[in-house]
Amino acid sequence: MTAADGTPTQRRAYMAVEVQGVAITQLLPHGYFGGDAAFAVGTQGFMVRAGVQAVGGRPFAFGPGKIGNALGVFTLDGCGAKTVYKHRVRMCVGGQAGAMTHRWIGFDRPGRSATPYVAGVLKGDYQVALTRVIGIMLGVGVSMPVVGPEFHAKNAGGVEAPIQFPGPVTGMLTLGMTFRLR
Repeated sequence: MTAADGTPTQRRAYMAVEVQGVAITQLLPHGYFGGDAAFAVGTQGFMVRAGVQAVGGRPFAFGPGKIGNALGVFTLDGCGAKTVYKHRVRMCVGGQAGAMTHRWIGFDRPGRSATPYVAGVLKGDYQVALTRVIGIMLGVGVSMPVVGPEFHAKNAGGVEAPIQFPGPVTGMLTLGMTFRLR
């Protein structure tokens, strides 16, 4: 890279820990809330973000009972960013893989206790640096699940009727902090 006057510049190394609260909609009938923790490494303009995310929500009615769920996933994203003064805008594309656990309430014969979950993710965030080390970030994103939980129940005729979640796209809102290590 070169500066406007043609002199070479160094790419600034970037390394940070990110901790965020997460709200997810459209995954199941109710909203889900939890947390996300990640390690980001790269340069100011491009970074890889790897982390974990865990969310849960209140049970939803299903057949004769209710099902409570919690989702835990590993995340891996490639991100491009632009930083101006204390402000950074970042766009990421990546994926999530993990499992959703199920708590069957009021069922004589409950279904599986866990199912796999895999999704592609697009997200963006805005960060403002409070100090050289600490920043506040706000993000939005969407995930496109390709493997999701499947619930089986019997209909009025006694025939098993599988219902598969999630929908085609889920929405995500995050708010948290970054702790820059480098």
